[in-house]
Amino acid sequence: MNYHRTVPKPILAGVSLLLAVTALFGCPGPAPASNRETPVVRAVKAAGPAVVNISTETVVKPGPSPFSGLHNDPLFERFFRDFFEPRRQYTLTSLGSGVIVDGKKGFVLTNYHVVVRATKITVALGQDRTLEATVVGVDPDTDLAVVKVNSPKPLPSIAMGNSDDLMIGETAIAIGNPFGLSHTVTVGVISALHRSFRTGDRTYHDFIQTDASINPGNSGGPLLNIDGELVGITTAIYSQAEGIGFAIPINKARRITKDLIAYG
Repeated sequence: MNYHRTVPKPILAGVSLLLAVTALFGCPGPAPASNRETPVVRAVKAAGPAVVNISTETVVKPGPSPFSGLHNDPLFERFFRDFFEPRRQYTLTSLGSGVIVDGKKGFVLTNYHVVVRATKITVALGQDRTLEATVVGVDPDTDLAVVKVNSPKPLPSIAMGNSDDLMIGETAIAIGNPFGLSHTVTVGVISALHRSFRTGDRTYHDFIQTDASINPGNSGGPLLNIDGELVGITTAIYSQAEGIGFAIPINKARRITKDLIAYG
């Protein structure tokens, strides 16, 4: 016995419509990468290779007793030496970031507080490549420092921007090494210009304020504009609030960098 099943007309109409739409527009698929490559992605691609991680070691040696020479009794001296002085030297380690400003000569710009008192400085490039660095010069008043690495091949360097024409509200991109998480990218805006703030016993003037997330380890890393150009060196966060970070304008940093390279 032959059976003939009739397909309802509404279903046939729906199938015909689907075939027509598919023929007209093609089958939907994943969006091409070019559609997802935003200006931020392009900026990070351009600047990322010139961003480095900086790790430092500081050897702390036992100092003289504050009571040395105040008492002639050797037992008295030994008592205070045993209880108030470190028994042996120890090493402190810290992390920071930097940016290569001259790839041919190996000059890296970072913060003064990243390398101050360091007895060993290691610069980590991409692909697990590390180089030892030496301090060229430091400027505590602006929290800037230049270190130098020796590489057999030229290193990538970053494109310089202009911090004098920054606009409040424009996109700001930070790249750094927060908590050892290398090449972390955060995005925000330029929140304010010409800011002054105090940290410790120093007051810093004419800084960029941004809400791009800056954490310990970001210090010395770049603040970029939407074109991937260096417009600031991240240096500090306001610990009592979220979304308040500061960066040294690159026009000021560029002048100081030239002096540090020339005169140390």
